[in-house]
Amino acid sequence: MAISNYSQNTILVELPPEPDIRPELDKLMETLNSSPDIDVVIDFASVDIMTSMTLSGFLKVREIVGKAGRRLIFVNVSSITRDIFTVTCFDGIFEFANDVQQAVDSLANVQCEKVTN
Repeated sequence: MAISNYSQNTILVELPPEPDIRPELDKLMETLNSSPDIDVVIDFASVDIMTSMTLSGFLKVREIVGKAGRRLIFVNVSSITRDIFTVTCFDGIFEFANDVQQAVDSLANVQCEKVTN
């Protein structure tokens, strides 16, 4: 997995394929616990399948990000992988975007709304 600073308040996480996702999510959680005030965009481009351990890891990441009042957005999620979220009823609790640019634009729009309000 590669974690990179996309902007001052956003990190981009490029997930590896299974079986390496969950250990990498644990590293992400360590990063978030030390710097919680950031939005997270997770890129699923290399993901074709997920385990239940991976799904529980996403829930934990969501909890950390949510407690900080930040956002977690999944991008480049294939239709097969998206079906896993749908079948487990997790599609309603996670935010999805088509690609990184759409996610970043969505984050920027919310930041602009906060500034003008």
